[in-house]
Amino acid sequence: MYSKSILTIGLFSLSLGFSQLSAQNLFTVGKQPIPKSAFLEMYQKNNAQSPSYDKASLEDFVNLFALYKMKVMEANALQLDTIPSIKSDIDMYKSQLAKSYITDNKLESQLLHQAYDHTTKERAVAHILLTGFGDEMEYANKHKLDSLAQAINLGKISFEDVAKKYSLDRATASEGGYLGYIHAFQTPYEFEEMVYNTPVGQISKPFKSSLGYHMVKVLAERPALGSVEVAQILLTTSEENKDAQMALAQSIIQKLKSGSSFEQMVQQYSEDIYSNKNNGVIKPIASGSTDENIENAVFKLKNTGDISQPIVSSIGIHIFKLIKKVPLGTFEQEEHALGEKVDRYWSKAINERNLETTKKLVGFKEYPEALEKLINAISNDDFEKDSKLGSYPNLKLTLLEIYGNKYTQQDFLSYIQRITQGRLTGNKVTTLKDLYRVYTEKMLAEAQVAHLEKTNPEFKKLAEEYTNGVLIFDLMEKNIWNKASEDSLGLQEYYKKYSSKYQWEPGFKGEILQSKNHEAMQQILESLKEGSSIADALKMINTPDTDEKIYQQTGRFNFTHIPQVDKSKIIAGKYVGILPDGNGGEFIILADEVYNNPQQKTFLEARDKVVEDYQSFLEKNWNEKLKEKYPLKVNSTVLNSMVK
Repeated sequence: MYSKSILTIGLFSLSLGFSQLSAQNLFTVGKQPIPKSAFLEMYQKNNAQSPSYDKASLEDFVNLFALYKMKVMEANALQLDTIPSIKSDIDMYKSQLAKSYITDNKLESQLLHQAYDHTTKERAVAHILLTGFGDEMEYANKHKLDSLAQAINLGKISFEDVAKKYSLDRATASEGGYLGYIHAFQTPYEFEEMVYNTPVGQISKPFKSSLGYHMVKVLAERPALGSVEVAQILLTTSEENKDAQMALAQSIIQKLKSGSSFEQMVQQYSEDIYSNKNNGVIKPIASGSTDENIENAVFKLKNTGDISQPIVSSIGIHIFKLIKKVPLGTFEQEEHALGEKVDRYWSKAINERNLETTKKLVGFKEYPEALEKLINAISNDDFEKDSKLGSYPNLKLTLLEIYGNKYTQQDFLSYIQRITQGRLTGNKVTTLKDLYRVYTEKMLAEAQVAHLEKTNPEFKKLAEEYTNGVLIFDLMEKNIWNKASEDSLGLQEYYKKYSSKYQWEPGFKGEILQSKNHEAMQQILESLKEGSSIADALKMINTPDTDEKIYQQTGRFNFTHIPQVDKSKIIAGKYVGILPDGNGGEFIILADEVYNNPQQKTFLEARDKVVEDYQSFLEKNWNEKLKEKYPLKVNSTVLNSMVK
């Protein structure tokens, strides 16, 4: 219901951490002075369309700005930024914001051009995959692939035979590891990068991806085929009917050759419920994006309107009609789409490279031997069920340094204790190394944020803006919004005191039926006059074949909602209609009860509005208390100097 951003964006979009060195302070809040220059900057920002600089407008903004400052000061006085959930929210935002300030533009450009280069050509690839968990298994897999690569290069065994014998990718092993042609963004980044960096006809060095350890052989290269737009007729198959369906497909081909339209055949025979609505047109097919039989068939079609022979896939039998071929555009034409794909598919690679940039920026050093000693010192018993991380006071070596600050083994153990409550599971070495990686990235992120807050004014402003928004949101939630919703006694008392505010206007309770289908409205009116219930009449008329349905509204309606109707004609138990609604449609009214005079709303009927008003009441009282605690003093001379 409420957004943290509403408290900053649109109200004060700039940071409030202003210099106090200005010779002209416009006002003070509590003991904090606000310079004229800072006020004008915000005033212009928030009145960008038409800043008036008249005295009334300036005074209003002073009061608005001052109240905002009071809330920030109150949040700081209560140390809300130390609450774990709030601190975590703020830290996460700063960390994400910081990434945009260390993004390597050169790297982004390099990746975009790399992506475009990959999209211009496709490579036929075979691979060998070895999988397993833990450092020991990964080391064994890499060592095994090194040995196999040596044997292949010496001609002792073929790549295909190695794949058949050792590869754990069972879908390709029997085919000598053959994957087919691949293109950009089709496989994990590290796999794609190795494929495109390995010369045609050669094998790669062993490498790791998210799937395991690989070795690839690049078999061939061809120019990218682009994509094709086609329509299809799909006949689904099973073991029992595949021969009959193929015979049907051949008969469809004959009908097409005899002059029947493809669109007609789609509607008569195709079982693809999704494309039938569009005359069989399906999503464009790009090279490598679908079954190889389908791909070969559609890319062989040369001219618009060409029809393929029946093609068998795992889904069924397809007949395709070529609509058009779509070649790859220039780099400039493809750049935007490539940027989105790079962000989506290569984010891990980008993050890893940005992390390396951060490490250089903050003077990062790490001491692997200290981590190994910590891992060896931790007891395996700590990883048993219902066990907790023990105390290791003798572990005091430095694990890493950032900006010359040292982070020790004890610091890391404290972090583990904090995020796991001391309960550790899984393989000891793997778990501790994963925790160390997360810890290292966290320390780097914090150092990066601290550095930017000291050196980058824009980052500091945005971080303060968000922080203040989060803090004020929490204050408002506790002092106003939640209190108004949960204070049942206060709400009841407020309702009793101001009950005269909560009235039903003159109107009626009943049904309004509305539609742009005049014929349907006539039919339903006749049905209702014959004694049918509204539900039965609607069920009879609102069929799947009805173009414009009749919509029903049930409830209490004010006469003011339908000014085109003479309220004296609205009588309980009688129909009024068919009447124009002013928007090209018509409506019918059935009033169950008519109220010609205002009526008192019950508390439950008025509750939403009572809560809203009670919130305003609480906020007004709270604002007055803040003004007493943090008094506002305006320098009239400075204020008058800004009036134009």
